[in-house]
Amino acid sequence: MSTKKLTQILNCNISGVACAFVLAGLTGFAGAAAAQSVPAASEAAQKKAVAVVLTQSKVVRDAQGREQLVDASSVKPGDVVEYRVTYTNNTGKPVTGLVADLPIPEGLEYQPRSAKPGSGLMQAATKDAVFGSEPLMRKAAGNKAEPVPYADYRSLRWTLGQLPANGSTAVSARAKVEVVVPPPAVAVQAASGAAR
Repeated sequence: MSTKKLTQILNCNISGVACAFVLAGLTGFAGAAAAQSVPAASEAAQKKAVAVVLTQSKVVRDAQGREQLVDASSVKPGDVVEYRVTYTNNTGKPVTGLVADLPIPEGLEYQPRSAKPGSGLMQAATKDAVFGSEPLMRKAAGNKAEPVPYADYRSLRWTLGQLPANGSTAVSARAKVEVVVPPPAVAVQAASGAAR
């Protein structure tokens, strides 16, 4: 399995930890998540932090139809990408209240029920940032409830709870690279200045 690994060290509060990672936008559909650099002055703080490792892999099928995860240094419309984030507690004592947030940038469509762990631990939100269980629902005409399209999901959140001293846990989700259709050209009519 070939994957592109990126590491980001976050300093987290020991109680009420909220560690988030951000995916870089797709530029021309050839993009990868980018790790933020941590100043050298905070190296001592890093050892007391929760380390976050983001792995981005493209999901493909081999000749026998089996799924494989391969390098995702570039993607194109229609590709499915799996994001896996591993949280490692380097503090030597339990971290409580661990929450993991995964933004889903424009141009990616969350793949239904691909979040792991799933039921009960993961919630999703649209751009309104109101989290709820999958599938998200909204009110339609006639005050009827209808599912929110997965293309409208913009964030996933896992409430992971406690991470034991020197322990690790991981979350993952898949997203499909959307086909971007440019807006139609607007016909510009020249004003003649005279009515006919």
